[in-house]
Amino acid sequence: MAGCDSFSADGEAVDGGKALPALQLPCLVGDQDVPLGDLGGRPVLLNLWASWCAPCREEMPLLQAAYEGNGDRVGFLGVITEDTRSAAASLLADLDVTYAHVVDQDKELLTELAAPGLPVTLAVAADGRILDRQIGQASATRLDELVSVLVEDAARTP
Repeated sequence: MAGCDSFSADGEAVDGGKALPALQLPCLVGDQDVPLGDLGGRPVLLNLWASWCAPCREEMPLLQAAYEGNGDRVGFLGVITEDTRSAAASLLADLDVTYAHVVDQDKELLTELAAPGLPVTLAVAADGRILDRQIGQASATRLDELVSVLVEDAARTP
């Protein structure tokens, strides 16, 4: 499983549009904290999930496939929400999920987003703006749409 090095803050301020809240969440691997308000200046597909969430478990292989096909163009970051590290790590290992994950034990991000439940997938622009979101389980087609939104936005941004 990947660490969170690629999500190090780049110091760029987020301006305009609805942005991710300025939370710092610990990486599942290692001891690095990831600042959600500054994900290193690249577009990111961010997925909130938990091991106890059946739709999340069903969606996970689709996210891994999307990561394998698009991880060179878009960052992928999982947010383990209101779950234990051990249960989450076990599920990720069982499903051979390799992209980076952070831990949100207190479901702060889910609460800040005012989302009714899990899973939630966000298309986050390089400058931190939330461009699109999927509440509930995403299909492979919907994940492709979210990635396309990110790639197209990145192409328009100088």
